[in-house]
Amino acid sequence: NGSLHMGHALNKILKDAINKFKAMQGYKVKYIPGWDCHGLPIELKVLQNMKASERENLTPLELRAKAASFARETVGEQRQSFERYGVWGEFDNPYLTLLPKYEAKQLGIFEEMVRGGHIYRGRKPVYWSPSTRTALAESELEYPEDHVSKSIYVSFRCTGEIPAALKDLVGGDALEVAIWTTTPWTIPANRAVAVNPVLEYAVVKATFTDTGTTRRMVVATDLVGALEGLLGMTTELVATFKGGVLDGLRYEHPITGVVTPVVMGGEYITTESGTGLVHTAPGHGADDFVVGMKYGLEVAAPV
Repeated sequence: NGSLHMGHALNKILKDAINKFKAMQGYKVKYIPGWDCHGLPIELKVLQNMKASERENLTPLELRAKAASFARETVGEQRQSFERYGVWGEFDNPYLTLLPKYEAKQLGIFEEMVRGGHIYRGRKPVYWSPSTRTALAESELEYPEDHVSKSIYVSFRCTGEIPAALKDLVGGDALEVAIWTTTPWTIPANRAVAVNPVLEYAVVKATFTDTGTTRRMVVATDLVGALEGLLGMTTELVATFKGGVLDGLRYEHPITGVVTPVVMGGEYITTESGTGLVHTAPGHGADDFVVGMKYGLEVAAPV
């Protein structure tokens, strides 16, 4: 999507040296250069060169035609530069991903994949750009360095029968599971709370100094001390246990009132921050999505 730079030179010249070395050894070397002519960077480059009024009335088909034209022009410029590098190759017969014969081959391979049962339709969370109105790959994300996310602590009230193994340890009184999240706007999409089955958790009797209220909450044992200072509370330890004991515990969603499960997550759940229990919204995160698929949770994205 632009002129060549030193990265291109390093890449192509090193590879060309290998090809020439093999040719000198008597091998038949046939290098066919190719260009990927599709993608968001090319479309953005086209849009940047247009006036705002032109962009507003642009149809998808017109954008594709302009992107294809831009790609062909850039291929021509880059081809000349590669030849000036001294790179050997069939530059008069390159492969371009926008050529009909190339696209036909791609469709043929895709057909084989479909017939082989390797393609299915499903839902998954993706990064989305409101400005370009398209999905983004993780490598295309740019995070502002000065951005600070607002976070919240939430305590969900448990409901229904407490699992027997847990009840033996803490009794049958009211219980809550505490979570922390830097994305409060995903709380409406909460479909589970995940715990690490091998981490140690505790039920603590927490008294909040500002209100004087008392709650029995589940948090990671290693984080009890930190949470006392952060949340302004004093705690009394009731019991400790491995996260697997929480399997089968259920809580009430604070907005919808839907009864929702505590599930077993993975190694991404640590005691580095938060509460050790992870708010899980399958429609808003990769780890959450994987856990959601495992437990058959709804992939909801109401925001």
